[in-house]
Amino acid sequence: MTDIVYLNGEFIAKEHAKISVLDRGFLFADGVYEVIPVYRKTPFRSKQHLTRLFDSLKKIDLPSPFDEQRWLDLIDEVVALNVEHLGENQSIYLQVTRGSEPYRQHQVMAKPKPSVLIMSSTLKDSAQTLTPQRATLMEDIRWLHCDIKSIALLANTLLINRAKAQGFDEAILYRDNELTEGASSNVFVVKSDKIYTPPKSQFILGGITRDLIIELCLQHGLEVYQQRIHIEELPEADEIWICSSTREISPIVAIDDKIIGSGEIGPLTTRISSALQDFKSQLL
Repeated sequence: MTDIVYLNGEFIAKEHAKISVLDRGFLFADGVYEVIPVYRKTPFRSKQHLTRLFDSLKKIDLPSPFDEQRWLDLIDEVVALNVEHLGENQSIYLQVTRGSEPYRQHQVMAKPKPSVLIMSSTLKDSAQTLTPQRATLMEDIRWLHCDIKSIALLANTLLINRAKAQGFDEAILYRDNELTEGASSNVFVVKSDKIYTPPKSQFILGGITRDLIIELCLQHGLEVYQQRIHIEELPEADEIWICSSTREISPIVAIDDKIIGSGEIGPLTTRISSALQDFKSQLL
């Protein structure tokens, strides 16, 4: 069987899905995207993801082609069409570009017709086995609007590939010696049983899993501070973890040649990961 995607009004086999060479997403990376985990055929925190999508679209002056309910219906349909061969746990990728124009030009037409793609892939249910990971610090070379979930990911791609080439699992980024986020994750730092994470700003993408983790920490009586973190503070941390919608929580036990804490998975990392799994099980 083959993957079925939604593309501009059609449900079609992925290998037959095509866009114009004049699509602005192809020519200019002029578009935004979302990734939504699906557990047991149920999109997880889908409304929060769509809220972020609408926010990204607004920031690039592109009206959403659908309202929330139409998005939810299309996502459910793509999930259902792919359950037989992808399974009930999937990762939904949706992308909206400004669409095609008669010729390549920087100026946008007055009324663009967006291109919309929704596709799915298998998602391993993390359920969740925590795997220690190592990260490297890298200067944040991305643009100044990382709060937009843009499809222009060249800088992220360069950073994570350079990290992988050096044997690391993730690149943790900094700007003016202050922590921003990972190349594809948000970062949490634990010190003396207090939890810290950089505040939302134009320099980070406000992660859906990040927000949920903050909620869970507060529910469990933990102190959470959204504040600036200097990179010199990282080696002194008791625990560090990164998170995203598809990886959920990954403990960082070393940054470059510095061991974090004991070099093992820390107790708060384990506790919050367990709380996240409990939260999921209550909803699904």
